[in-house]
Amino acid sequence: MPSHKNNNQSHKCSSTSFRQSIPLSTLSFSIAAALFCQPAFADDQQDVTSHMEEVVVWGAKVSSSSEYLGDEDISVKQADHLSDLLRDIPGVDVGGTHSVNQRINIRGFNETDLDIRLDGASQYANMFHHIGNLTLNPDIIKAVDIQVGANSVVNGGLGGAVHFETKNAKDLLRPDEQYGARIFGGYASNDAQQGSTTVYGQLTDTVDAMLYGYMIKRGNFKDGEGKETIGAEGKVNNILAKLGWEPTDKQRFELTYDRYRDKGDYSPRPDMSGGANTSLSKTTLIPTQYDRDTLTLNHRYNHNEAFSIKSSLYRNTIDLERDESAIPGRWPSNRRSVNTAINTNTGARVTATSELTLSSIDNRFTYGVDYNQQKSKSQYGAGSALTEKGTASAVFLQNRFQFTEAFSMTPGIRYDHFKRDAFTSNTSFSDVTWALAADYVLNEHVTFFASTRSLFKAPQLLESFIKYQEVAYLADDIKAETGLNTQGGAKFSYDIGQHSFASNLTVFKTDLKDHLQTGYNRAKRQYDIYNNGDAEIKGFEASIFYGYDAFSSKLSYAKSDNKNTTNNTPILDGNKRSTDMGDSINLSLDYTIYDLDLYLGWRSQFVLEEDNVMTGTAVKDAYNVHNLFAQWAPHQVDGLVMTFGVDNLFDAQYASHASRTGSARGIDLTDNEPGRNIKVSAAYQF
Repeated sequence: MPSHKNNNQSHKCSSTSFRQSIPLSTLSFSIAAALFCQPAFADDQQDVTSHMEEVVVWGAKVSSSSEYLGDEDISVKQADHLSDLLRDIPGVDVGGTHSVNQRINIRGFNETDLDIRLDGASQYANMFHHIGNLTLNPDIIKAVDIQVGANSVVNGGLGGAVHFETKNAKDLLRPDEQYGARIFGGYASNDAQQGSTTVYGQLTDTVDAMLYGYMIKRGNFKDGEGKETIGAEGKVNNILAKLGWEPTDKQRFELTYDRYRDKGDYSPRPDMSGGANTSLSKTTLIPTQYDRDTLTLNHRYNHNEAFSIKSSLYRNTIDLERDESAIPGRWPSNRRSVNTAINTNTGARVTATSELTLSSIDNRFTYGVDYNQQKSKSQYGAGSALTEKGTASAVFLQNRFQFTEAFSMTPGIRYDHFKRDAFTSNTSFSDVTWALAADYVLNEHVTFFASTRSLFKAPQLLESFIKYQEVAYLADDIKAETGLNTQGGAKFSYDIGQHSFASNLTVFKTDLKDHLQTGYNRAKRQYDIYNNGDAEIKGFEASIFYGYDAFSSKLSYAKSDNKNTTNNTPILDGNKRSTDMGDSINLSLDYTIYDLDLYLGWRSQFVLEEDNVMTGTAVKDAYNVHNLFAQWAPHQVDGLVMTFGVDNLFDAQYASHASRTGSARGIDLTDNEPGRNIKVSAAYQF
């Protein structure tokens, strides 16, 4: 790890790397670049940050609006599920344990309420209520930018935005290299093996390329009570190819093809425990293939500090195929065949920024357009296919007025239009939303912030895989869901000698009007799409950081409570389950032993019991889970990194509050997490 000791006499950041190709730890980057370097030493900070950017060649940096600690590199977690990547971010959780069930949740909003993008391509999908909508490989992620809460008109989504970016050749090439390669292998004791190979190079002065191949083989993991699940054994393959072209030093074109394949004999209901699937469908497993193909063309042009523009053109296809021929029990007879669902997003997005001074006031304009056409197709066996389409378009403009060095305001306006071309209706919905944010820098240590943003979401298409489109009904008086998200707080940072402190507090309240609901009407054997009253979500996210020399620590607390104010119940999902996430506490401890080239870390999560559930429904149990890791990058062997970790150290039996919990028909459906899992991996870059 790079050293980042704080020189008490000169108060300058120093950075001495063990070698030039190791991944950067949370400790190294967060403290050195974001905390130990103060604005008064901008030249030193720029030099250190530039050096660090040369050092970082693998691992994902996660930045979140709910924290004030800079970027976080989590390569040490050896992530193979999005839950490994994002669960310790305040206000964020990821539900699901199965490879086909990764569900991001922000303040109780699931992924269908979020603006999720991969290299600029929209990942919006509503595939199947027993399966998640995201097919992402954490290993190749370069950066994740999380906006907790809807605060700006630049992004859509009721609950916020999550933008993923994958690596490219420029990220991997070390100084003075023209070509390179990396091989990686990993083993997990709770039944998984993974590996990847990456080759990359600077083909000409202006053209670079990368080819990445990855495979993970999973078995049936054991939970904290030692019970082996069923229907999790399968393989995921991912191939990513990128071609970059920089005709000038001011612009870059990047063409990306991302091919993701998940295949196995899986349980019929991957969002439930193995025991629940056995009770409902005996030991029946069904051949399943869950694929994604993403093609994107990105362009970035930085004319100068006063003007830049980014654009994306994409096509993203998610394809689910399940052979449901042999499922026993109450499975519908018309589905006993090989069944498919395909969701395709085709779109474009252009965002530009312009800076200019008007009447001695500095202005930073951000403006653009966003277009996405979603097609949903389902087919059971040899029967006819059902196809629906939804087209979303938006235009937005915001401006940051820098009235003084200390005070700025950012108003914004956005127009959204959504056109349904569905069996339920061909209705269009549109609205103008707005936002207003303010920041006040009290001094070099304290900043106050506040924002409010109006919300809009049109009734979306029915989930793709269930072939109920012809007998789904949109309520005659249905309205688009609207609302208002308001939040405010403070950021703090302070150094005393070699001691560094930082903290962040965000308090929020989200009001929703005409909350949209989709539910199965058993009496009529149909799906109904309707407004289910008004609702509110309120809470806070708080985090505090302390660092001293080679040691750093972070403690965060996130709390959210929701309520349907019309019905006096929790906010429910389509299966009438509470979406309340409740309270979670996260603790991170990191220490670098420079003489041994060793980086050590500890992660703990404490989640409190959540009793805001429907009457007669079991509460969401409290739990605590603890992980540790060590990463060794010996300077004697350039390019070698070895990582050891233990997830769920004390073998706890628990389920995320964002996962399936509770019971039905007297059967416990809780999707319990894997028990203790020892992970080891090695990577060599040359």
